[in-house]
Amino acid sequence: MNEIYQDTAYRSDDIPTQPAGGHPDMDKAFQRLPWGGGQNPVMPNTMEVQLAYAGLFKGESDAEDGFPWGERVYSISKGFLSGLQGFLYILYMTVAVGFFASLFPLVVLILTALFTDPTIEGAQRLYNTFKIPYLLVAIGYFGGKYGRLLLAHLTDKRQRANPTGLYRREGLVRIKQGKSVFEAPFVEFDAYLVHTPSGRGGRYFNLVLQHRYSKHQLWMKGLLTDATDPKEVYAYWDMIQQFMDVTGPLPDVPIFEPFRPRDPVTRAWDQRNDRDPFKWRKMSPESWRKNHEQTHRDRLRNTNTRIREDFPEKVRSTCGNE
Repeated sequence: MNEIYQDTAYRSDDIPTQPAGGHPDMDKAFQRLPWGGGQNPVMPNTMEVQLAYAGLFKGESDAEDGFPWGERVYSISKGFLSGLQGFLYILYMTVAVGFFASLFPLVVLILTALFTDPTIEGAQRLYNTFKIPYLLVAIGYFGGKYGRLLLAHLTDKRQRANPTGLYRREGLVRIKQGKSVFEAPFVEFDAYLVHTPSGRGGRYFNLVLQHRYSKHQLWMKGLLTDATDPKEVYAYWDMIQQFMDVTGPLPDVPIFEPFRPRDPVTRAWDQRNDRDPFKWRKMSPESWRKNHEQTHRDRLRNTNTRIREDFPEKVRSTCGNE
């Protein structure tokens, strides 16, 4: 087994005592998440994306090209191009919400025009009134949706060459900074629930891994982008811990399903429990929404996010919150 997992791999039942350290300013501004959760790795808001990703891998041979998520590395995109992709995604979602919100007043105006000025000239005036706004909506919607996909395709090679991510078999986190690469053991990173204004009076939540003994940090954008429910971030942190912990199987979520046979601990667990290797890949997005989504949302809402009492005291006292 040591031939697969290095001695530095993260093992939740054998963690070396961590020296004192931390970032008081981060603790004042944001919530530092506890270690040892491991209760709920399912994020309902990302499940359709995960199902689509898992569906790309029909058999074990397809898993050779797992990117950006696989059994060895959980890659995290960084830099301007990744930020631009995120902006295009937000643009697409914002415009879509705005369009549907405007449908009702638009219908009211059309009906009003039909009753007050049912002429060709009236229709022309109505068309001229909404022509520019809805042209901008169309540009924002299709530009955001397909521009993001095109950009991802054009920058695929560059993103694959970026080593930034979490490495399960080595227990390391790597962060590319310019031409250099910073790396440190996973257990030296603290997880923070960070928030930014949504622009609509609310907040977006995300996960940041902050190195305890330096200023290096890794924003965990990619799978979970700007969540509106902080418990989605708690589940994300649970998923990340389970991914890195080689004492247990990979998290049972769609993005890792195609790669489960390639991870020894996971393969053994699946054989013992007679797990269906296509459990998630058999599920369509429609089936997820109709039969499973609300159950998992309720489960997430009821999840106790406090630290497990059986987690090692030396980690609880140096890495997490009570």
